[in-house]
Amino acid sequence: MKRIIFSVLFLFAAVSVFAQQKIMSFEVKGSEKSYNQVRVVNETSYENFRCRVVILNADSTVKEVYGDYVLNERGDSDANTKSGKESRINQGALLGIQFPKSFTGEVSLFVEYKDYPLFDVIVIHLTDKGGGYEEDEY
Repeated sequence: MKRIIFSVLFLFAAVSVFAQQKIMSFEVKGSEKSYNQVRVVNETSYENFRCRVVILNADSTVKEVYGDYVLNERGDSDANTKSGKESRINQGALLGIQFPKSFTGEVSLFVEYKDYPLFDVIVIHLTDKGGGYEEDEY
């Protein structure tokens, strides 16, 4: 009986750790061939938190860290710009966003792409989980 209880507790602990280390990922699908800036916008109710944008391999493992972002309040944004051809993010690349283990909030994201004269930007909007509009609100 003790083994069953211990096994169940171990399973819950493993699932909890896995859930905290989850990476929300997406494929870069903008109209530009490559992008040299990633901006993260806080549209959540959470304040004073950090996140990290990572470039992923095809198997969703982390290839490299693109940048760390600090978001202080709703509406705040942070950006990282890379120069040089080898540091650009190509269309079709797989990106992920990670949160520290201590961050317990539930967020979702949507992505938009901007073409400015000097920057081609991937904008990641973080929203509260389940946020957005209901179809019946129109």
